[in-house]
Amino acid sequence: MNTEQRLKIIEEKLKDLDMTINLWAKNNELDHRIVEDLIQGNLRGTHGTALNTRKKMEAFFGQIFSP
Repeated sequence: MNTEQRLKIIEEKLKDLDMTINLWAKNNELDHRIVEDLIQGNLRGTHGTALNTRKKMEAFFGQIFSP
């Protein structure tokens, strides 16, 4: 899945909740910069904080990081 597809899915879910990505990250105690880097593909989320963030995002948004 590419960046545009990820953003579309995320924006659709957040629009229903009237939230932004930054607000969603804050409410889930996540660093918004890591969330944004994962969405853009700058981080793979394979270990540490990025992995935990990726797991929380996939739990909420679905399998948005699948190839």
